[in-house]
Amino acid sequence: MRLNKIASISAGAAIIAATVFSGSAAMAAETITGTGASYTLSLQTECAAAYTQHQVTYVSKGSTTGRSDFSKGVSDFGGSDIIYKTSETKPKNFTYVPLLGGPIAISYNIAGLTRLNLTAAVISDIYLGKITKWNDKAIVALNQSSKALLPDATITPVYRSDGSGTTANFTNYLKQVAGKAWAFSDAFKTAATGVVGVGASGNSAVATTIKSTANSFGYIDLADANKNALPIAHLENGVKGQFLKPTIANSKKFIEATSMKSTGEVVFDYNKVLPGAYNLSLVSYGIAPTKAGTAKADAVREYLTYFIQDCAPSKAAAVGYVALSGKFQTTALKLVSKVD
Repeated sequence: MRLNKIASISAGAAIIAATVFSGSAAMAAETITGTGASYTLSLQTECAAAYTQHQVTYVSKGSTTGRSDFSKGVSDFGGSDIIYKTSETKPKNFTYVPLLGGPIAISYNIAGLTRLNLTAAVISDIYLGKITKWNDKAIVALNQSSKALLPDATITPVYRSDGSGTTANFTNYLKQVAGKAWAFSDAFKTAATGVVGVGASGNSAVATTIKSTANSFGYIDLADANKNALPIAHLENGVKGQFLKPTIANSKKFIEATSMKSTGEVVFDYNKVLPGAYNLSLVSYGIAPTKAGTAKADAVREYLTYFIQDCAPSKAAAVGYVALSGKFQTTALKLVSKVD
């Protein structure tokens, strides 16, 4: 009888062990890769490292490559600061998933200067080679209190040399606010005739180029500006004469004054008159599969849900981004639920 009892216990233990093993196999982690927007890299890195359900790798290649990689099946999900352009080949079944928002910072490297006011018109003229010195009268007029610190030095403008959603939003801003010389483009050199400056691939490279080049300036994400301890210009917003340095709060104010379509797309009016708001801001998207019916697609849905619902709200502001909240977050979660 004792032997029968031992046999019964052993059999039960074997069943339990088999059940645990089967459960572990069923819940085996997937390995997924996203490629694209360098704007979101800092937060993607934070979230991927903190996420434990699946193994996630995010590779910064620029928004243009992110959209292309996803269309070609190179990546499991894409990252882009703009939606597909009409000229691009889109995948058959996909959804946009808004992931985060944030400001585009104008950083500079001028010895001793801690406050710099700029307007869209002045920025445009610098990139078009019409303003070439930091002590140009147009810049001095905006910076009377610090004009003695504006050097008689040649400005080195820095821009993104790769296909970039940050560039697309920045050139759209210049087109709307600075005038017809500019066109919406994710390739900066094609956005206007006569563009001057030095190109660098990725926001991080733009930041390090500014940091290592005296009297330079350029447009980057706030995360990279902060990471490199770069000074950030105060930019005139839609209220004439109001100059603001980008923060999470004033970028959030501008973003949330705009509506998000049911597709997730946000179309900005950069001339919007909104006191206390930083107008040069964007929303960045994930691009994810629908009707795939794969374990990897499920893993993408689970990771992006975690990103929107858990990681961004707790980590975004500290890194330099605006977490989606309210109706924006609700729309994003509806869209990510379509990933399968």
